[in-house]
Amino acid sequence: MKKAMSSTPIFMRLILAFLVVLSPIFLVMLVIVDKGKDDLRLKMSESIMDGNRHALYSLEYESERSRRLMHEFILDQDLLELAINGKEMDWYERIEKIKLIQRRMKLVKQSSPLNLEMKTYVPSLDRTILSGEYQTTINETEFMAMSNIDGQHEGLWRYWDDRVWIQFRYGGTLDAQPLFTQSVELSLPQIRQTLSNINRSLGGMAAFINMSEGWDISSENVSELRPLLLSHLRVSKNESGMESITYDNESFLTAYQYSPILGGYLVVIVPEENMLGEINKYEGRLWILFIVALPLIVAFSYMIYLTIHKPLRKLLTHFERMKHGHFHQIEIPDKKSEFTYLYKGFNEMVERLEDLMNEVHQQKGISQLHELKRLQLQINPHFLYNCLFVLNQLILSHDTQVAYRFSLAVGRYFQFLTKDGTDEIPLEMEIDHSRTYVEIQKICFGERVHISFSGSIPLGTQIVPRLILQPIIENSFKYAFGKISMNEGKLHIHTAKEEDFLLIFVEDNGNVLTDAQIRELNERIIKVPDLNEDISGLQNVHRRIRLKFGQDSGIFLNRSSLGGLQVIVKFHISQS
Repeated sequence: MKKAMSSTPIFMRLILAFLVVLSPIFLVMLVIVDKGKDDLRLKMSESIMDGNRHALYSLEYESERSRRLMHEFILDQDLLELAINGKEMDWYERIEKIKLIQRRMKLVKQSSPLNLEMKTYVPSLDRTILSGEYQTTINETEFMAMSNIDGQHEGLWRYWDDRVWIQFRYGGTLDAQPLFTQSVELSLPQIRQTLSNINRSLGGMAAFINMSEGWDISSENVSELRPLLLSHLRVSKNESGMESITYDNESFLTAYQYSPILGGYLVVIVPEENMLGEINKYEGRLWILFIVALPLIVAFSYMIYLTIHKPLRKLLTHFERMKHGHFHQIEIPDKKSEFTYLYKGFNEMVERLEDLMNEVHQQKGISQLHELKRLQLQINPHFLYNCLFVLNQLILSHDTQVAYRFSLAVGRYFQFLTKDGTDEIPLEMEIDHSRTYVEIQKICFGERVHISFSGSIPLGTQIVPRLILQPIIENSFKYAFGKISMNEGKLHIHTAKEEDFLLIFVEDNGNVLTDAQIRELNERIIKVPDLNEDISGLQNVHRRIRLKFGQDSGIFLNRSSLGGLQVIVKFHISQS
């Protein structure tokens, strides 16, 4: 079994995939054995750095959402009108504007859990608008602190009055009074809680340090380490990094990352002793995990073999058989899976291919039979003998006029049959040939049969299969008029139009068929004949019309209004 599995390409790809997945585990084990705790400390350092990035991303995300909303809010039309024309507004209009502004300020405040309050200072009104209330005065000290900001530092964190702010101003230069100023006060407890959650399991500490303004927010009291951290940040001049610092004979692993959105560094400090203690525990756990993983890998490989390789191999085997002409369906298992749908699709494809092959084989056989029938019609010796016998009698009776007309009709008849060309001709030519055949039969039958053609439908360029009317008319002469007395036979050929179909009626007054026999003939005509079955003229015409014009077309039999058989030839009218 292993030899067969190893020779299968899909199994080889599975083995390579397992090796790619397991290689990091083996590499970690080699690093543990060869390099020891120093390299493992590097791995933990990367984890600390990832924790730093994640925490910084969380703070940046919350701040950026508030900053973006504040930036959009600066261009609020109601706020601009209130700041410019607030004094000219009446009391009611001013209150309505303020309410609209407060609703939007409340959305900004609620956009982040870090936001405590949002304030808009409007010096032209000497008012401060809060998200929940409206102050009648402006705190000048706070207003000046919030307005003293250039465009480069707008939207960054600022520390003032033991609080953290995000500020934007609109209008005026840095030395001049702005049109209005907006600020969002952030929650210091929430920020410190976020910092405390960074690498808490390793006993880590975290701080946000603004180098340019010289302030920091820390999760714990790290003031003793602050000068050392500032010194390292100034020396490194990097936006991110990982360094080891020593303070009071204790080593600390320090990860820092600069945020251009917040305007400062997020620094994480972890005592190396705490980190190495955890590593010592993980070393034994890794060996246990490796030992346990071996049987799991074997089980998982076998499961993959059962769920993917074996069903796929089964499907490929049936495709290979199908290439050699063996159309066997796949047995569908009771348990549903993705391969169940593939098997069903394969079986449907096999059924469809078998149907198509049967149709092609059947059509080929029918076409061959049609060709044979057509050749038989072309070289029917009995009809030729009868025509020669009639011509001989006409000559002996010195009826030269009728003999001349008869010989011309016979000539046109056999010229049409023996003429090379396609199996499809114009309908007008087919009807002319039928008239020629009727003219021959009228001379043969004399006054015993009365034949009429009628119909005023333009035939246009309608194309039909060759010899579709003569076999129908021939049946009437052969069966309906074989035993009639003088002046009793009637044959009426006429046309009609029904929606998009053209109908040609051939009716006689024969009395040899009962209603049950007509129904039986109808069933025989529409039935698909076996390859070994003799195809009558009506069946031949019916199949050829259907192949040309579709399933709605063909030959249909009814009781004629003349009392005999009515044959209807129905087919689609060509759009010329």
